[in-house]
Amino acid sequence: MIPVQIRLTKRIVEEIDKIVDSGFHCNRSELIRDAIRRHLEFHSSD
Repeated sequence: MIPVQIRLTKRIVEEIDKIVDSGFHCNRSELIRDAIRRHLEFHSSD
């Protein structure tokens, strides 16, 4: 994988942490990869 650095607001990171803490994703990176993947799939069907 290629590392990509991003900056997020505190609120977004807190929301990400809530989801990760609930066990839905293993970590922040996996959640963000999944969100981007879903976004790309949604837009590729145009």
